Amino acid sequence: MKVSVEHLSPVKRALSVEVEPSVVGDEFASAYAELGRRVKVAGFRPGKVPLAVLEKRFHREVTDDVVNRLVPRFYDQAIKQAGLVPVQLPTIDQLSVSRDAPLSFRAVVEVRPAIALQPYRGLPLQRRRVVVDVPEVDAAIENLRLRQAELVSTDEGHTVAEGDFAIVDFEGSVDGKPLPDAGAKAYVVHVGAKSVVPEIETALSGRRRGDHFDAEVTYPADHHNPQLAGQRVLFRVTVVDVKRQVLPALDDELAKDVGVESLAVLRDRVRSEITRRKEADQRAEERRALLKALVDRHQVDLPPSLVQREAALIRDRMERHFEAAAQARPVPGVDPETLTRQAAVAAEERVKGDLLLEAIAEREALDVGSDEIEHEVQRLAAETRSDVREMRRILAGDSGEFVGLRATLRREKALDWLIEHAEVREEDGSTGGQEPR
Repeated sequence: MKVSVEHLSPVKRALSVEVEPSVVGDEFASAYAELGRRVKVAGFRPGKVPLAVLEKRFHREVTDDVVNRLVPRFYDQAIKQAGLVPVQLPTIDQLSVSRDAPLSFRAVVEVRPAIALQPYRGLPLQRRRVVVDVPEVDAAIENLRLRQAELVSTDEGHTVAEGDFAIVDFEGSVDGKPLPDAGAKAYVVHVGAKSVVPEIETALSGRRRGDHFDAEVTYPADHHNPQLAGQRVLFRVTVVDVKRQVLPALDDELAKDVGVESLAVLRDRVRSEITRRKEADQRAEERRALLKALVDRHQVDLPPSLVQREAALIRDRMERHFEAAAQARPVPGVDPETLTRQAAVAAEERVKGDLLLEAIAEREALDVGSDEIEHEVQRLAAETRSDVREMRRILAGDSGEFVGLRATLRREKALDWLIEHAEVREEDGSTGGQEPR
């Protein structure tokens, strides 16, 4: 086999491959022999069809079969011989093949760029000291009290006020015709929390249990729900009940209700959990800042296919995020061109960062062991509540080598190395009275 490599760009190569006639002839002979054993031709017994007949009738099919057998095999060999690591499937052109003649073809591939690493040891990193203030612990325990609160019915004659929970039945209509899916039974309205349209919440104020009232709502033309967009909807509302929230006392009994022995222990646990969350957020922020610093000091030629692939993934995640947000509350529409542009910019930075981390991992001889692979498999299975064996099978891939997972962990290890060797400047993260330990 003869292989020559042409540099089309910093990230694109063209391999011209020529395979010896003897190899091509043997493959044609094998293909015709296999065809002769299974094909049926009128006038000939199975397995006795003359080669000349097969060549005349099945030349195109056999040629395609030979190409499909030989091109992938010798492409793989050519890639290894040239020392290239493609990032996409090749584009094959200039194909020439015939029996007892050389097979020749050209394979155009994108490859990872050569990266001239700038100094990366001692990148600047600001680190805030993690502290937990007393008001943070108080707020967290107050939220816990809210989750343990009970709703109790108010006395007869009580009028709805801010902070109450009104249980209402309502139905919407347009021009006297009921509007599908615009009503509910026993709907809980936390008055003052803006959980319903303002017209209904305003009309609730001062009402009593058993009251009936109407509220008219005009929806804007660009409302996210097309059924309501531009409509003037009349809601008929019945106040079924009015409840108030009763919070448990802030004492040891509250702590016991949530599974700890005392309020003091509860405060310690809450403080520890807030500390753990803050430390995790800080680690994530440090990683983002350090990776940005690394990206900003390097120029890298990016393979277009990697950027396009990553941009498609990012855009898909962005679209799903906006769809989920729209179900929870109205959100402004996002122009598709803007979304595509934002995804492309984010993809370029992501691909550039990945390539740089891979280059650093190579330079520093950072590798990922089988124990680290297995630990991550176990973690992902637990996180997604999946079967460990199935998770292992998926992550191992067709090759069984965990190629994608290994690359991800190697990049993470390179980022950890950068943090370990960063030039750290400590800052005081305190914003108020620190929770005593």
